[in-house]
Amino acid sequence: MTHSGVAFNLIDEPWIAVLDRDGHVVELSLSEVFARAESLEQIVGEVPTQQFAILRLLLAILHRATGGPKDLTAWVALSQDWTLAARLATDYLERFHERFDLRHPSEPFFQVADLRTEKGEVSGLEKLIADVPNGSPYFTTRLGRGLARIGWAEAARWLVHVQAFDPSGIRSGAVGDPRVNGGKGYPIGPAWAGQLGGISLVGEHLAETLVLNLVVPDMVDIETSAGDLPPWERAHLDQCADESHGGEPRGLVDLYTWQSRRVRLSGDDDGVTGVLIAQGDRAAPQNRQVFEPMSAWRFSEPQTKKSGVPTYMPRSHSAERQFWRGLEALIPHSEKDSSGAGAPRSLQPKVVQWAARVRERTDLLAPVVRLRATGVEYGPQNSTFAEIIDDELVLPADVLDDDALAHCAIDAVDSAEAGVRALVQLARNVARASGGSTEDEGPGNRARERAYAELDVQFRAWLVGLSSEADRRDMSAVWHGRVRDLLYRLSRQIISEAGPAAWVGRSVQGTHVDLGRADAWFRTALSKALPLAARAVDEGEGKHE
Repeated sequence: MTHSGVAFNLIDEPWIAVLDRDGHVVELSLSEVFARAESLEQIVGEVPTQQFAILRLLLAILHRATGGPKDLTAWVALSQDWTLAARLATDYLERFHERFDLRHPSEPFFQVADLRTEKGEVSGLEKLIADVPNGSPYFTTRLGRGLARIGWAEAARWLVHVQAFDPSGIRSGAVGDPRVNGGKGYPIGPAWAGQLGGISLVGEHLAETLVLNLVVPDMVDIETSAGDLPPWERAHLDQCADESHGGEPRGLVDLYTWQSRRVRLSGDDDGVTGVLIAQGDRAAPQNRQVFEPMSAWRFSEPQTKKSGVPTYMPRSHSAERQFWRGLEALIPHSEKDSSGAGAPRSLQPKVVQWAARVRERTDLLAPVVRLRATGVEYGPQNSTFAEIIDDELVLPADVLDDDALAHCAIDAVDSAEAGVRALVQLARNVARASGGSTEDEGPGNRARERAYAELDVQFRAWLVGLSSEADRRDMSAVWHGRVRDLLYRLSRQIISEAGPAAWVGRSVQGTHVDLGRADAWFRTALSKALPLAARAVDEGEGKHE
């Protein structure tokens, strides 16, 4: 590693991009972030996933600095006195000060100092920076000097991001790594956080965000051990995979700082000009819910058959599916049914379960809870970035500990989706009656996209109004009425745009389909999907024609 004797220590040097209360983006060091967290809105960065990766780094520091926290009493003390939390974090960082130097000659932070390939190659910064598509440099704002050199502060942010979100694919073959074949490091999968559907709690300021996500492991059944340590508390890694614990994680701190890649930054006092990225520690996703609190989990039948035991996989986010549509997997509730193996179909994020525990046992949780979804959709073979997902959902805290209210919210999502399916089928039937192909999914897809785009605003507004004091049936009726209104209006537009041929119709797979029949089928399906809409009409909601 090129080193002139000048350090870039993350504890002292400004590198974390944050938004302050005046709306200004500033860069702060680790010590400054902890000291000023109550006056900062949130972490920001070049991409939303950078924010999530750095949040997890800060949480790893806090978990180690606070010794857990060991119990609810210790957590309450931290939540009521951020000065205490900041002092513990500062004292802890000073104990490991040297290990946070990005340019240390033998133990650089999150890197391997003597990492090299057989031919001594170093890659360009497009391998480090996630908003530079590999092979497509014209589709980015980073051209010319932006790719030739970046400052050490920005490089630090991207380094943390690489360890959390680097795509899968062939990487440079590190000398001394027995996995290397023909000078190449063959794929071991995406970095750990990239496999998650990242979920975090959002506070009024950064200090509150950190405390809210600082779960007490024992209270949410998160397994940990004496070996659950971050890289800076362990012997420095070399180019080989870490097999000291069978390649298995030892707790949440381990996963928050998982070294998915072996990296060496190359540069000088003026900045970073290149990077070497090799394969690091593979992160198998099966049944990691016992360690990882910041994701929901789904039951996997194929994985269960393969392993012979109930197996869960991270429930990743989809760029095509609004965050609220996955509400059932987010909030604690009794399962209505289970998988064929007798296991729950999904498991809620432990960080949300933690918020529910806090609400049950203290009065410290705000009346509303903000959840943030952060994740990645990778391209073919998970080898490129396709989409970055970043969304927030505000829900009443009552939903966390009121099972009936939780089911009311979940049923609202289910009823909306059933209504949208009716609209999609209408669009398809109208297209077919007009002579369109039965294989053409375009009309249905366009109807779905438009419906959910409009429902998105409606559902978020309705959800915030839920409370334990409200009449659930009335709230459900109001929602059914609003959904019926919206979908009925969209259905009239679909019908009005149909040509004369649709009124005559044609035979489709042995059934005559025309505009009148398509509309009748739609109305029947909509009534079935939204049975309480009639009640809403009686009470002044959901009126149409």
